[in-house]
Amino acid sequence: SFVDLISEGTPGLLIVTKLMATNLLFGYSCCLIAGIGFAVNYLPVKSCDIGDGIFFSAAMSVGILLVGLVTGMFLTSTPNVEIPAFEPLAAAGGAMWMLGNLMCPYIIQTIGLGLGLTVWDLSNMLMGWVTGYLGLFGLPKEQDVKQPWANFVGLVLASVSLIFFSLASAFDDFEPAREVEIKKVNSDASTAASCGDLPDIEDGQNVQKPTLKHGERGADASDRANRMKAMLGFSMAILAGVLFGSTFDLPMDLKNGVFGPDHSQHIMDYVLSHFIGIFAAASFALTVYIKVRGKKSQLPRQLIVPSLVSGVIWGIAQVAWFQANIEVGFAIAFPIIGSLPGIIGLFIGCCCLGEVRTTRSRIFSLVGLLLRVPGVLLIALSSV
Repeated sequence: SFVDLISEGTPGLLIVTKLMATNLLFGYSCCLIAGIGFAVNYLPVKSCDIGDGIFFSAAMSVGILLVGLVTGMFLTSTPNVEIPAFEPLAAAGGAMWMLGNLMCPYIIQTIGLGLGLTVWDLSNMLMGWVTGYLGLFGLPKEQDVKQPWANFVGLVLASVSLIFFSLASAFDDFEPAREVEIKKVNSDASTAASCGDLPDIEDGQNVQKPTLKHGERGADASDRANRMKAMLGFSMAILAGVLFGSTFDLPMDLKNGVFGPDHSQHIMDYVLSHFIGIFAAASFALTVYIKVRGKKSQLPRQLIVPSLVSGVIWGIAQVAWFQANIEVGFAIAFPIIGSLPGIIGLFIGCCCLGEVRTTRSRIFSLVGLLLRVPGVLLIALSSV
């Protein structure tokens, strides 16, 4: 500790160097904990049907709140197990995250999981990086980046790798579906042959009978509606990522005295308020959902326990991210924590879940991995 180094007569510069090395190690450890947590937090519900996601988000927020209570009692600057003061602005930051999270089911429905995940992950990563690197929204400009070129190149590599991971996911989902479709076509052809309903054949060629096109205007209108939905989904994915990337700004502003000197300078004092905001937003959304849908609301009881476990894991990862922002800064923590879940999730999917089954998905995954690993290393080394 600092006191021990002073008592041993250690020179001042060496004290600073040792403390910085300790903080970096602690910060990278927090990044690793967060990366692992975000990689595995949805595993408890992987085999569950989460429906439209509203009830899942609400149940998950209860697990998050439990982590917030433990953090508020044992990891804050308050004496004994006293809960720190509630901070509405920190809660607003949590509500922002939940708002983005509630958008995700619609985004997935309109543009797909692969593209949606890529867009909101990328905008999340870039939002957090830009905020810290340039010192936006009341945050001080990052001083932890000693090698800006390494940080920037690492960020670009990590960002590009998202595209390849998205392609890997798309091809992994596409091939089994394509195989099912081929089997269905073959089955239909066999059925048709057995019934004598074969296509006309003339000189060894299939002759397709002319058909009349009906409802072309309706089809055009449907295409336009689908394009509009896709544009809306894409825009919402960007917005969701911006909300995810801004969730720490208000707690950090409170800690840094932007809203006055009467607020705590200990970041853990804001975690519980932040998580209360997540819980309140999810509860409000669930209430409105039940009011609107009535008996059509999807409220599966079997989803409660897995969602709670998922929320607990997510909450622990988020607490680690709070601390990582302090130790290594936004410009380093955001790209690393945004990249690690993809790397860890790839290994879990390949080794334990039988994912990444096709040749093309494996190639895209490998390319993404070859981009992301050096990117993470460059970002980590940019603080040295």
